[in-house]
Amino acid sequence: MAALTPGFSGADIANVCNEAALIAARDLNTSIGHVHFEQAIERVVAGLEKKTQVLQPEEKKTVAYHEAGHAVAGWFLQHADPLLKVSIIPRGKGLGYAQYLPKEQFLYTKEQVINYTQPI
Repeated sequence: MAALTPGFSGADIANVCNEAALIAARDLNTSIGHVHFEQAIERVVAGLEKKTQVLQPEEKKTVAYHEAGHAVAGWFLQHADPLLKVSIIPRGKGLGYAQYLPKEQFLYTKEQVINYTQPI
């Protein structure tokens, strides 16, 4: 779970725990499982799922290509952070997102900075 929540504060983690409990309760579960925490983290990181925003098949395809482009670009960049998750589910202000796992590093070379900004 720690790998899914890089940079989270104590308040962020408390928010994830509360969201996971709500998700589990909505599913009529008596306990909170890993899947509930994953859904809660996604909600906290990317925002609410927009169930009312229905994309047409061609729009979904375009969003999928776009997000796949982020993933492929990151794969080929030597200093890019590892990819954690890609989604084409509309959430928050975006139609999809690519989430990366940031490395614990404090000093960066010029090449690392260039690689970091390219997939964005």
